[in-house]
Amino acid sequence: MTDFIQPGAGIGIIGGGPLAYSMANAAKAMGMNTIVLAPSESDPALALADIPLIGHATDAAALARLAEVATVVTFANENVDGDALAQLTTKRQLPSGVDILAVTQDRYLEMVFLDDLNVNILPYAQVVGPSDLTKAIESVGLPAILKPIQKDMGADQQLRLTSQADVQRAQQLLQQRPYILEAWLDRPTEYAVTVVKSGDEVRVMPVVQTVFARHQLQAAFVPATGGQAVHHEITRVAKLIAAHLDYTGAFGIELFMTANQSLYVKRIYPAPQLTNHVLASTTGFSPVALHLRALLGWPLPALSLLRPGVMIPLRAEDAGAAMTQVRIKPDWQFEFYPSGSDLIGMMTIYKPLVEAAQLLNATDHFHLNLSEED
Repeated sequence: MTDFIQPGAGIGIIGGGPLAYSMANAAKAMGMNTIVLAPSESDPALALADIPLIGHATDAAALARLAEVATVVTFANENVDGDALAQLTTKRQLPSGVDILAVTQDRYLEMVFLDDLNVNILPYAQVVGPSDLTKAIESVGLPAILKPIQKDMGADQQLRLTSQADVQRAQQLLQQRPYILEAWLDRPTEYAVTVVKSGDEVRVMPVVQTVFARHQLQAAFVPATGGQAVHHEITRVAKLIAAHLDYTGAFGIELFMTANQSLYVKRIYPAPQLTNHVLASTTGFSPVALHLRALLGWPLPALSLLRPGVMIPLRAEDAGAAMTQVRIKPDWQFEFYPSGSDLIGMMTIYKPLVEAAQLLNATDHFHLNLSEED
């Protein structure tokens, strides 16, 4: 456990967007001052910054400015210059360290790390250039998805391959840079779990089930389906990964499950995830608040699920429908962010999954398809 840090200290948050906004909000609630380094003046996280800084997380000069005034430093994603950050901060300033970044910034190294733990992962192969793709397909098979090894390259840089014709087109499109080819699962059940680590103490928050479409989160809900055995296995895997990471704070793990209940780890995220924000009001403790408690040397609470909840992320195209629901649904919870982000807020319904889905579908705007869960 890190040394206890009392209210009044400065929390340096690297990276903008809704997650950094939530971190800053939680820091304020704990009596802390906030220093936020965000990439643009319009970033919503800067609305809660006592000291706003504009710059990229890979800019050593910007990181140095933040480190000069922050008591504790944390990051909101893996797109950080870990080497520069390690040089610019002390161990007390950066209790999380940067080792987790070495695992999560590179998709191939992440797979190797998980493979070494004998954790179930999908078949994969490294592709350095177009000439390697055919051999990788022979190893992984089709369908598969080709992703840049660097995670800071977006979903628009990924290619799904389902036939030899796709492979031939991909060979013409690929640039000479490293990729990873992963086997593709068609419509798996997806889960996310938050792990909080403080010294030898590890807390695994309740498992969250997620629904994605076109790489975008559509819904997150608890309790997750799958049964007790699946949840116990997710918890076991989460504790195993935590034991092999030199890290303090909260981090996320995403998983796939097939129809025959085979679990595969999808990825590790080096910070709390907005995906799991549904836990804030269903357990009484948000992942970002627990992250800060670990970094500040505050004790971690025992965790349990207090009520069901279905969280829907709100985007610009949902604004009108969301305002309608705000006016007519007094028992739904709404959170909104300042402008400057793709997400405008979150909407949570405290009902069991099937009932919540019926209420959402009745709005004629928000929809939650349960065909895969039934």
